[in-house]
Amino acid sequence: MPDFHANLPGIYSLRYIRFILIQYSILFNNFIESEYFPIDKLMQGKTAFTNLNNLIKNLLIFILIAGSFSSCKKEQIQVKTIRSKTMSVDQFIQPDTTILNFVLPYQQTLDKEINEVLSYAPEVLTREDGKMQSSIGNIYADLCMERANPEFKKLTGKSIDLALFNFGGIRQSIPKGDIKVIDVFQLMPFENMLVVAELSGEQMEALFQYFEKENSAHPMSGAQLTFSQDTISKILVQNKPFDKKKNYFVLTSDYLQKGGDQMDFFNNPLKLYALNYKIRDAIIDYLKEIDTLKATTDNRIIIQ
Repeated sequence: MPDFHANLPGIYSLRYIRFILIQYSILFNNFIESEYFPIDKLMQGKTAFTNLNNLIKNLLIFILIAGSFSSCKKEQIQVKTIRSKTMSVDQFIQPDTTILNFVLPYQQTLDKEINEVLSYAPEVLTREDGKMQSSIGNIYADLCMERANPEFKKLTGKSIDLALFNFGGIRQSIPKGDIKVIDVFQLMPFENMLVVAELSGEQMEALFQYFEKENSAHPMSGAQLTFSQDTISKILVQNKPFDKKKNYFVLTSDYLQKGGDQMDFFNNPLKLYALNYKIRDAIIDYLKEIDTLKATTDNRIIIQ
């Protein structure tokens, strides 16, 4: 290893580095023994695995720094020589069997979990098979509302009036055939949570104006909109005419509630309710309870 003679701050003394390494070692051992390390917690432990990755990176940095010292003496350090060479990363590199054998059990467990069959789709469900609505968007909004409403009732004793999500939040179609866990992760790769925003009549008007202006198949449930020449002419919410003087409870994602996709009408709700329920988990829970997933476009959007 080349001699390093840079004028580093005193904080990087060998004694300090050894102390840090010991602390990182303790943290590493505690992490391995924690509830986040087993692979069966991978779905819940994404943040923990990120922390582990960062921890290992920092540990390697400290090891490299520590290795550049031969004693605890304070001395001026200079870089005398820097050597480098190009290494090709290709199929000719032999895998490290020790690492492969270590990872294999976790890989096998993960493969089993993400390939679990949840339900069956008799046909492909896509976000582009309708005008201002879609088969996948409709079932997406409907199932979120169905799964979230009991949680909201437990919390408030009230019911959700409307659900609205964004077209861009649906990242992949559902293929024909078996629907697996990995399909749900590809459909909804984000960690978005379900929230309910209580909106005033004026905020609801802004919501419908947004839907009208966007002219896009944003997933919606609980309402029926009639369009005449690209303009909303009639609005029903829970089969009743929209009342501007009334407040409504609208289900959405925490991302959209914070103004994502320019849904600014969600920004300052009269009240906000966090359900502590991920959209992806709601989809998985729904699919586990049905044998066949059937979805289609319907009359929630009427274009005259």
